[in-house]
Order: sequence, then structure tokens, then C-alpha cells
Amino acid sequence: MEPRVPETNAVRALLWAALAVAALLELRVPSAPGPLALVRDASGCRLGEVGFAAPCACDALPADARAALGLPQSLNAASAAELERVPGLGPARARAIAVERASGGEFASLEALSARVPGIGPKTVDRIRPHLFAVGPDPACGVGSRS
Repeated sequence: MEPRVPETNAVRALLWAALAVAALLELRVPSAPGPLALVRDASGCRLGEVGFAAPCACDALPADARAALGLPQSLNAASAAELERVPGLGPARARAIAVERASGGEFASLEALSARVPGIGPKTVDRIRPHLFAVGPDPACGVGSRS
């Protein structure tokens, strides 16, 4: 049986906000059939009714959920489209980062961006620091990065 989720924007916005506090948080919504949480199914992590699927791990949050919640995402795992949404990066810088990462390998730190990607200097790195992380524990979850 597939998890049931109310199809209202208000409920979805409330759920994403609640998930910012804890990815496995259960939320009770009056119009929902039961408590809702971020659960993992064959298609990945999504909002669903608790008990119909295994809970989704915090470090497996989809990129759009992380962006909506203002959680930092992995510099080494983010696509060019996801990087483009980071304040301080536009389409050209996002593409340049993705191209450099593909040819030169993962970035060891955010500071490595200014050394490897033309047009990105220390000020840009400082501007994007709250939105991206390179390696180490995921700041939102306290667990190791998959990147």
C-alpha cells in the first residue's frame, strides 16, 4: 500500500518546516489519515504516512527539501541546477563548479572553490558558506557526508 499524503500546499509547507527540526519527526495534521513523516520507498524519500515505509535518514533528505528548509547541502553531490539556487551563485558559476568537479574531482573544502573555479573568490565563498558544505559531517544531521 502506498503512503497517503494530503494534497494541500499548506500541509506540505507545514511538514517541510517541521522536518527542519528533525528529519524523522512525526507530525499530526487534522486532515491527514495518520501521523506524517519523511519515509523511504522505492522512489526515494518523500512525505508519507508513518508505518507504511521505513523512516528516511536525515542525510538522505532530497535536495529540494534541503533547499526549502534552508539546510546546507553537499557541494560535492549537488547538481548544477541545485547549485544555481544557492545565494551568491548564478547559472554560470554553478556550471563552472560542476564542470571543475567533474574534471578535477571532489572539492576538499569550500575554500578550494576559490583556487579551482575562476570567478569565485573568498567573498563568494563566505557568502555561500551557510548553504553548502564540502566534506565531513552533514551539519544538519551530524552524520558523515555521502559526497
